[in-house]
Amino acid sequence: MKSARLLKRTAAVSAAVLLVGAAVVDVRQKAASGSGPGEKLMLIAPAAPGGGWDMLAREMQSGLREEDLRYNVEVANAEGAGGTIGLTQNANRHGQDNVLTMSGLGMVGAVESLDSQHTMADSTPIAQLASEYLTVVVPAKSPYKTLDDLAEDWPGKAKDLPVAGGSMGGVDQIFAARVAESMDTPPAEINYLPYAGGGEVLTSLLSGTADVGFGTLGDFSDQLETGSVRALGVSSKERLDGVDVPTMAEEGYDVEMSNWRGVIAPPGLTRAETAKLERVVEKLRNSPSWADTLKRNRWTDTYQGRAEFEEFLKKETAETRKTVKALGL
Repeated sequence: MKSARLLKRTAAVSAAVLLVGAAVVDVRQKAASGSGPGEKLMLIAPAAPGGGWDMLAREMQSGLREEDLRYNVEVANAEGAGGTIGLTQNANRHGQDNVLTMSGLGMVGAVESLDSQHTMADSTPIAQLASEYLTVVVPAKSPYKTLDDLAEDWPGKAKDLPVAGGSMGGVDQIFAARVAESMDTPPAEINYLPYAGGGEVLTSLLSGTADVGFGTLGDFSDQLETGSVRALGVSSKERLDGVDVPTMAEEGYDVEMSNWRGVIAPPGLTRAETAKLERVVEKLRNSPSWADTLKRNRWTDTYQGRAEFEEFLKKETAETRKTVKALGL
């Protein structure tokens, strides 16, 4: 009897090992097949690990694998110069149809404000995926209760009113400039204090170093909930679900913009190659795993396919160029 049971156990274990082995071989074969889900895809994150573009790339990597769209997905970081180093790496991969580079307003701004070797024209737009909207915040004890209060004060004392945001030429400064223009304040006169991230902007506000802060809602979400800072307006077209803050348009200020995130490919691709990349991204965007990604990261779905995204990029580049010029950068 013991021998019979031992033989049965041995047979069961052997069968399980064979099944696991077959599954591993199957995954390896798919990953090495060079076509379909097994085709290699490189995602270039033009930022350091942990940054916004890096987060987008790793969320895409996870989603592509989870949805069986691509198994062999590599994330490569190319940090520095506001994303323009990653843009150059993307441009240098001319004709490579298995590369997607993370992009956004910050990259557009860096191209216009820095001596960038390449521009957005040296890429193939694929899709916009998501956005974070921006807000104007002040400390809880600030005398500014509304945007009108700020608008009344800012034009006459722009150089004496310290405002804080992210890096020079970045999304936050572009937003600050557009808000200033809507309040008849010359952007070049703004007393802008640049910081590396939202945490430092908050410290500046709460310590009294800066009177006004500019950034994404996510930068200030915890402090908005606790009441240590107050949001005066948000840059979305319509009120956001779960966000009890008026839009800037509601308050009479024509400022609508977002810290959008999208993907571009190298230049020199054929229509078929471009369409193939667009289909992969679109399938990911329509998947349950991506819906979860948007929810977890508090991103707004602002998907644009290739044609729409290409037109959007042209307009965004032209508007950003004007803003950067007004800032004197």
